[in-house]
Amino acid sequence: MSHKPYSTKCWIKFLALHGYSYNRTAGSHFQYTKPGFRTIPVWEAEKEIPAHHIKTGLRTLGVEVTAFENWVKDNC
Repeated sequence: MSHKPYSTKCWIKFLALHGYSYNRTAGSHFQYTKPGFRTIPVWEAEKEIPAHHIKTGLRTLGVEVTAFENWVKDNC
C-alpha cells in the first residue's frame, strides 16, 4: 500500500459498498457499523484519511489492500 492518504468521501463509499452505514458520532469520529461486525470510526472533519487508518479498516473488513486500491482507481 502506498503511503498517500485517501479521500474521506471515497472511503465512506467503500464502506457503504460493504454494507456499513453511519450509526453515531463519538467525539470527533463518526462511527460506521454493520450488524455482526466491528465498528469502523471515520474522522469526517478531514478531507483525507491516512493510509495506515485505511489499512486497519481493510483488515477489519477482510479486504486485501490491492483490491481496495484497484477499486479506488475505478471509482474515485
